[in-house]
Amino acid sequence: MKFMSWATVLLFLAAIAGFSVAFILLPDRTFSEQENRGLRTLPALSWQGLRTGEFSSAVNDYFADQLPLRDMLVGWKGAVELALGKGENDGILLGAGGQLARRRFDMRRADGSTLTDADVFDPATVAAACAGINRAAAALSCPFDVLLTGRSIDVTAPAFGYPTAFSDALLESVRQGLDPSVRRIETVSLLRERTRAGERVYYRTDHHWTTLGAYYAYCEVMKACGMEEQIIPAERFTRQTVSDRFYGTLWSAGGMKWVRPDTVEFWLLGNEGDFAVTADGKPLPGLYAREWLRKKDCYSAFLDGTHDVVTVRLASGEPRPTLLLPKDSFANSLAPFLAQHFDLVLLNLSSTRTDFTDLSGAAERYGADRVLLVYTLGNLITADRLQRLR
Repeated sequence: MKFMSWATVLLFLAAIAGFSVAFILLPDRTFSEQENRGLRTLPALSWQGLRTGEFSSAVNDYFADQLPLRDMLVGWKGAVELALGKGENDGILLGAGGQLARRRFDMRRADGSTLTDADVFDPATVAAACAGINRAAAALSCPFDVLLTGRSIDVTAPAFGYPTAFSDALLESVRQGLDPSVRRIETVSLLRERTRAGERVYYRTDHHWTTLGAYYAYCEVMKACGMEEQIIPAERFTRQTVSDRFYGTLWSAGGMKWVRPDTVEFWLLGNEGDFAVTADGKPLPGLYAREWLRKKDCYSAFLDGTHDVVTVRLASGEPRPTLLLPKDSFANSLAPFLAQHFDLVLLNLSSTRTDFTDLSGAAERYGADRVLLVYTLGNLITADRLQRLR
């Protein structure tokens, strides 16, 4: 018994020493492809940081992010949490067929403060976002449509047997906050029904809709524009599976490493070479950047991922109506469908470099014939961009 006690102590000390040596010798990582996010590097020491406690918090984040074997340990934690019957890990739910969805998030309050690991929304934040949309609608002199895309938990709730009361209350709060003159394109209920029917309209491992989900949204946009007769039937597209190894943001955050990857599809008409695409003033090879398919973040293959300003026009220069798309990343897989009918200007509302919240100014600058806001409900309740629209 005494030998076993000593052996346990020695093994524990050896593990601590091994981790310490590895921590010192291994270079800091700045990005985790597994988690698809930047990692905390060693913070600079300052009196202000010590006084406010920010330095201590940053150091804790640094040690957590740079821990040797972090990716493996995150996976072990996910397995242990599920083995204990919790049904989730770090706020990520595991449902039927390996469907993942985020339940907890960092809720933004209207006063700018944040409540971490929340599963409620602040009605004042929703009201402020709706007020921003209303301001933009009043300032614009061209048609304006609003597509607030659902979060994965809003749409794929049937995979979890998860109550939709939260989602329904959020949608109702938005409906009541928007002026009746604002045209809102509602896709959450439609896509939830498609999920219930067994269709894969959102990725299992990622928070975005699939290309099929984006197609359904395209149809609703065309109806809202009075162009229903111009909708391209689904059977006219060639559905090309371009990756079967897509591990998305929910897989990265949940640590459930055994969940199988998603497949990614491009829906092609054969005219993809007819479009001239630019990103932040530089030409792109087209609507799709296939080099991303060799990386973990396959969703960035749509329009080459995140850029501040993306334009899509016919290479021939043939004039068409211009659709201005202030948006987040959900619009990237929607754009190839809309590009069949409009010249597009996509503005990244989440940009940290440029403020695109002046929609009326942007519409005038780019000569927009109509404006379509594409923004997820997840960002509505966690960020302040919509509150600043004008």
